[in-house]
Amino acid sequence: MTSVAGAELRARRLRVARDLAARGLAGAVVSDPANVRYLGGFALEQPWWSRTRPTLCVLAGDGRLAVVASAAVSLDEPPVDAIWRYEQPAAAPERVAAALADAGLAGDPVGAELGGEHRLGLGLDELGAIERLHGRPFGDAGPSLWAARIVKSPAEIALVREASAVGDRVYARLFGGELRAGASERAIARRVRRLMLEEGADEPGWVMLTAGRGAYGRLLSTPRERPVERGELVWLDIACRVGGYWSDHSRAGVLGVVSDAHAAEQARVVEATVRGVARVAPGVALADVAGAAALPGESTPGRVGHGLGLGSTEPPDVVAGSDVVLEPGHVFTIEPLAVRERGIYQAETVVAVTADGCEVLTTAPMEIAAVPG
Repeated sequence: MTSVAGAELRARRLRVARDLAARGLAGAVVSDPANVRYLGGFALEQPWWSRTRPTLCVLAGDGRLAVVASAAVSLDEPPVDAIWRYEQPAAAPERVAAALADAGLAGDPVGAELGGEHRLGLGLDELGAIERLHGRPFGDAGPSLWAARIVKSPAEIALVREASAVGDRVYARLFGGELRAGASERAIARRVRRLMLEEGADEPGWVMLTAGRGAYGRLLSTPRERPVERGELVWLDIACRVGGYWSDHSRAGVLGVVSDAHAAEQARVVEATVRGVARVAPGVALADVAGAAALPGESTPGRVGHGLGLGSTEPPDVVAGSDVVLEPGHVFTIEPLAVRERGIYQAETVVAVTADGCEVLTTAPMEIAAVPG
């Protein structure tokens, strides 16, 4: 698996610190696990599932990074400048305030993840306690974190590529015969998660799945106990993580023969997806990509695609009103959509902007699969 070098971590911290300074913030307290991983270069298991013991990073204006963590958490020598421990969770705010003071930030304007698709890794009461000890409320560090995270390094793109390849192999196995008529949607979802691990994922993510006439409006769906039947279109949107970075792509198969009507609807969506991919290059307005991939007459769930990385969905949104101009390192999905009574038609594709165009990171066939099961 690709790893992120220490030099890249230091560059990330400086990039975020400089953007914070440009926004009038002297540093940041970071607690969202994705941002802790981005700046700290380490990942945790139980502490990021449990909400009892927050793990935070304090970023100084010169790029130095301190970690504040429970004494019970094994950090295994993370590539950071200082580690502050607390014995009881109630003492965490005091240790964060001490780390801020040690970084030369006592009383200075400091940011935290207060919006914009970030999530705090601690409670609002804990955040309030840190602010009181610090002596002033926090500003929003979110825009500075996104300004750095939105452009991926080659190492980050390699991890998205690896995760996407896992998803491609899962679809190949599923549509190659492991999808069976009579299995419930929930049983299929469990099988997909097992396949993700067998094919190299560190963590299975979601499995959105639906089948059956009249059920295709279930886009952000939870698999049901309903068994799938021969002749039905089975639509899936799956995601997994490798090294903390997400895959995300949707595909569909029919148990039996793919009808001409299914094939025609999917061909229309594939054509729009390919048009969007063809527009991806440095210097192109993301709004132009959204326009190229649009399907006239179809309603969309707010966007034609989204960014991908340490977040399963993150900036930039692929929308007509976007002001983003593409540059190498942008990674996002293109996923125009058509919903009908007998099917969801989509061919979600992940692309990475390169110096001279783009690389398509998902290789599973876009056509509806004829599944022998």
